[in-house]
Amino acid sequence: MGQSESDPVTFEMTIEDGRTRIDVSGDRDTAVIVRSKSGEKIYLPPEDFDRPPEDRQTPYDSPYQSADGTADSPYRTRTDTTSVTGLEPTADGYLIVHPEPVTDVRFLR
Repeated sequence: MGQSESDPVTFEMTIEDGRTRIDVSGDRDTAVIVRSKSGEKIYLPPEDFDRPPEDRQTPYDSPYQSADGTADSPYRTRTDTTSVTGLEPTADGYLIVHPEPVTDVRFLR
């Protein structure tokens, strides 16, 4: 949706407690390929990558959501990577939590 290949993509990767956390900002229409001890894993763009993440589905949806997604709240805490594995959309990109240390990361646009 309107983003070109010149739109920046940035990421920050941390490996801690045997897990890899990759925070991606910018163009959400990217796939990430990671390699770790167990092999290669492909993380595809979030399902709703083509719509701005702040859009609401109905006028009754709250723009506030708790970190666990179970109840509306004006506060959102940082995603707890000890309980999440996989890809989660964020306000400005997405978060990937891989269950083991990553030895290679590739981004595809």
